[in-house]
Amino acid sequence: MPDKKTLTRSIYITTNLTCNLRCIYCYEQDKTSKITFDLEQAKNTLQEILSVKTDKGTLVNFHGGEPFLSYAKIKELCEWAWAQNFPETFKFFATSNGTLIHGEIQDWLYKNRNRFVVGLSLDGTKEMQNINRSNSFDLIDLDFFIKTWPKQGVKMTISPKTIHSLADGLIFIHETGFKDVRANLAEMIDWSDPLYMEIYKRELEKLSEYYLLHPEIEKCSLFSIYFAGLVNKDVRKWCGAGTEMEAIDVDGRKYPCHLFFESVCGKEKSEKAAAIDFTDPNQYTSEHCRSCQLLPICPTCYGSNYVARGDIAARDLSLCELHKIRFAEVAKYEYNRILNDPTDITTLSNEEKYKRMRTLEGIEKLATILELK
Repeated sequence: MPDKKTLTRSIYITTNLTCNLRCIYCYEQDKTSKITFDLEQAKNTLQEILSVKTDKGTLVNFHGGEPFLSYAKIKELCEWAWAQNFPETFKFFATSNGTLIHGEIQDWLYKNRNRFVVGLSLDGTKEMQNINRSNSFDLIDLDFFIKTWPKQGVKMTISPKTIHSLADGLIFIHETGFKDVRANLAEMIDWSDPLYMEIYKRELEKLSEYYLLHPEIEKCSLFSIYFAGLVNKDVRKWCGAGTEMEAIDVDGRKYPCHLFFESVCGKEKSEKAAAIDFTDPNQYTSEHCRSCQLLPICPTCYGSNYVARGDIAARDLSLCELHKIRFAEVAKYEYNRILNDPTDITTLSNEEKYKRMRTLEGIEKLATILELK
């Protein structure tokens, strides 16, 4: 999706709860509701938000279900917003399974491609996609996405049924032509089986070899780790939930993110979410994790923590060993990449030299923590 670092804030507008697919890892509890977002209410929300100028602008994110089941309303809301003279700069974004983006919807999106971006959920090869996402591979026009948003990528979710093909799936997505590839293990899944650890290590090793052979390819998000954080010991908040982000449900109620909706976490948890202070590090970092030396580079999803365990700080500890495997394999990759880079170090900028130095310091720190050789 558009780089959040270039935007001041994000808001989510839930378009509908229904979806035409049944993905095996989906967290939505209710996919049968016919309720869609109220158009006038959405206009009022945008009127309020976009009337306030920010430094870098606002991302308006349409979220489902499958948002394009509500295409007519999305189209009307966008065209209304574009016709207003808001002081705020803004861009629309939707995450989609891509299966409905044909015909009129394609034409409209292509016409407005500079102000409306679609992020595609694609779980790898045809076999992987069909296993995870309801035999939907042949329903997606991949060429359209690459042509329309050449710098926009895809999101690949890895399930226990596709982890054995992780590397092949990511390589397929890269070689299909997508530039920005984001990948993650499915949330709210039990990953504690030691077999997953063995497979994950093997697949990351395979992917590392591919990236070393193809340095021109932008690495997927699994290989993006800020190792310098281990030296700085910076404990950062992992997303904008409850601070830079606001999610609006179909009934108009506002939440820290879409995982706090009643349709996802239930009525009781949803109501209690309003009391969470997302600005307080003590509320989103547990006592168990606070003493861990890997905390500065260890990702988490506050919404998934809340849905599964009722506490945004209660991380999924079944992921700990998998995270360590990822850290170790990516550290080996980064070390080999830097060591074998033919670039004359004297030609690098001071910023790049500093970045390399801090990365290597972080890798050295990681090696000590994990007792790597």
